[in-house]
Amino acid sequence: MTKEPYSFCFLQYHHEPLSGEFANIGVLVWAPRSQFLAFEATDRYSRLSEFFGGFESGDYKSLVGRLNTRFRQLSEEFAEGHAILPLEQRPESAREIALRVVPHDSAALQWSRSGGGLTSNPAGELAELYQQYIARHFGREKAKGRDERTVYREHYQKAFQIPIVAEHLHSHHVETPLAEHTFPQAWQNGVWNVYETLSFDLVKAEQIRAKAHRWESMTRYLREAGNLNITYLLGAPRDGNRKAYETAKTLLHHSQATLVEEDEAADFATDLAARVAASAH
Repeated sequence: MTKEPYSFCFLQYHHEPLSGEFANIGVLVWAPRSQFLAFEATDRYSRLSEFFGGFESGDYKSLVGRLNTRFRQLSEEFAEGHAILPLEQRPESAREIALRVVPHDSAALQWSRSGGGLTSNPAGELAELYQQYIARHFGREKAKGRDERTVYREHYQKAFQIPIVAEHLHSHHVETPLAEHTFPQAWQNGVWNVYETLSFDLVKAEQIRAKAHRWESMTRYLREAGNLNITYLLGAPRDGNRKAYETAKTLLHHSQATLVEEDEAADFATDLAARVAASAH
């Protein structure tokens, strides 16, 4: 698989810069060759309150929201080809881009030095860095909601247990130069029909939007493999966040994936069985 150089840097909150104490709150990933740019940050602040005496939440959440929005805009500009740069003019490191948005003299918010390496999946690197260095430290605020396994079991599992469907099911691994993923349910009728459950039953609207952006980006890269019909089996938020959920669905529609919602599960099962049966004859 083709790999490309990438770099990353962490956005750090320094309560008292002179003390040297800080907490990672965000990470930016930049892959110059493919012009992949993505940023993810947490707006949870209880850990900061516990770690730093006298921490004032103030407009912390809105600040993180503005940063997420700005980097998302930059990411979309690169991804959509609105800002194609000659190779020699592309920023060399994530930190070079980061400092354009949050300058070095921004007091409490500082960027780490850049790290990096080679990768075939920049989006995957972002997810791993965020989970390892940021998300796991905010475990006490773990969102209460249904995960993919629960949504699948509650709504979609029966469709794949229909005998004619189960007989033709496989997992299917897709690799492209910038992404790879194994779909747990798939069948073939000239093209690979692949299915993935995505739960958006999350507490915070920003979590829903961030997850949608990650999967929209991943989907675009996976579709480069060709011969692929991607269907996402969705879990809706149960406690509000409908606006964020509608935004998430719009993003996924743009990736040309097929979306199935919970209240469509029965019709989905009937249609899936009919399609598989027709293909088998």
